[in-house]
Amino acid sequence: MSKNTLNITYLNRQISFLLMGWGLVSLVLGVTLVFFKSEFLRGFAIQFLLWGVIDIVLGLIPIIRDKITKRKKLYKILFFNSFLDLIYITIAFVLIFEIFYEGEKVIGHGFGVLFQAIFLLIFDTYFGFKVLKSKE
Repeated sequence: MSKNTLNITYLNRQISFLLMGWGLVSLVLGVTLVFFKSEFLRGFAIQFLLWGVIDIVLGLIPIIRDKITKRKKLYKILFFNSFLDLIYITIAFVLIFEIFYEGEKVIGHGFGVLFQAIFLLIFDTYFGFKVLKSKE
């Protein structure tokens, strides 16, 4: 295996394990916050639970398949996800400012989405550039 192949393999694994770690942290925080009586915190917790499960599954898929995504495909996926993260942030602001629905729980959902989307925007963009700059 060439050095470049090892580098992409390492980046694939790093992305998967970090995403699963973030998902696990999100799950733990979500389970903890769901027991609070505050509707805001419950909305926040639900988002962390949902995003935690999604992040763990997305991190597990490449590991279970044991398939390394090619460099060009990987950075395209990461940059597309960065674009989606911007859409999630927009949705979060719609929820936070109660444009369609009102209530503390809706605002909690909004802040939960915002927190997760900002992390994923940073994560996807950082690794997108890291993969893009790596050699084929």
